[in-house]
Amino acid sequence: MNPIRLGIFKSNEIPQSFRVYAANIEKWLPALGIEIIPFSGKKDLPGTADLLWDIRSGGGNPPLEFMLDGPPLVMTVHGFAPISLSGREYYGTLKGMLLSGRYSREKLAKWQELGDAVSGIIAVSDFTKAETIRLTGVPAEKITVCHHGVDSESFSPSAHPDRGNYFLHISNDEPRKNLARIVQAFRKLRKSHDVELLLKLPAGVASRYSGIEGVKTIDRHLDKDELAALYRNALGFVFPSLYEGFGLPILEAMASGCPVITSNASACPEVAGNAAWIVDPRNANALFEAMQSLFVDEDARAMRIAAGLSRAASFSWQQSAACHVNAFRKAIEP
Repeated sequence: MNPIRLGIFKSNEIPQSFRVYAANIEKWLPALGIEIIPFSGKKDLPGTADLLWDIRSGGGNPPLEFMLDGPPLVMTVHGFAPISLSGREYYGTLKGMLLSGRYSREKLAKWQELGDAVSGIIAVSDFTKAETIRLTGVPAEKITVCHHGVDSESFSPSAHPDRGNYFLHISNDEPRKNLARIVQAFRKLRKSHDVELLLKLPAGVASRYSGIEGVKTIDRHLDKDELAALYRNALGFVFPSLYEGFGLPILEAMASGCPVITSNASACPEVAGNAAWIVDPRNANALFEAMQSLFVDEDARAMRIAAGLSRAASFSWQQSAACHVNAFRKAIEP
């Protein structure tokens, strides 16, 4: 097959999680016949590219307008949380709640302006594909589902895990991450069990929770090895999000031998399969019961650890990259 010259849009404004995603895909592209041409804006739009790839169409945002003026465009859609969730659940502020309807209408109008301009869409989950069809009207045949992978070299189990006495949660503390209910469930659990909750949160956010009995916080950057150690040594990973386009931390925890509690909403059950405790994320008591089950039932915990390792092993970045290349070729080869 002929090689593809792929222009990849990169900007300092792209969230770190999207850059990590793109880096994991790019690693495998040259061996799959892809020549990478990075660009950061309209001024350096690569005229020699056969195809452009926009990696950052998350939050319901369509691609930048200038990207529709050049070669064919494929974009990755990471989800539609600002549109799908209520203003209260997504923004968590009075202003956000009041303006969320207008924000959603404006975003959807931009999607509808795309028309046939986009040559292909990569959805990070079946759930996100369904959301794309439902909200934008993009035909299903233009959408390819490419699940994320997991870095099995960094995230792997310990032969002799040194389990700490803590549940772990990692997020940016957006309202959709459901931290208020996690803390509510933890407080109830702590009334009868000596256990801690470790929160890895951004700087400036962690201090909100540091005064809660039994809660410890980390607000500094962690490298992969440090993050993997937190997973390996945790009693369990608590990730009951209201909305995830994929939910990569679920796989990272499973690959590290950490049992997972996650939600029955959005893409979380698609990623977790039957290898986690699955709960209604809007029910704090259901979350408490799952945390209590994980804490007291060693057999259930061991079963979820084994199932999680098997589940995580079925996701790889190499496999995801091959899926991306199929989507790229589909977009330019009729």
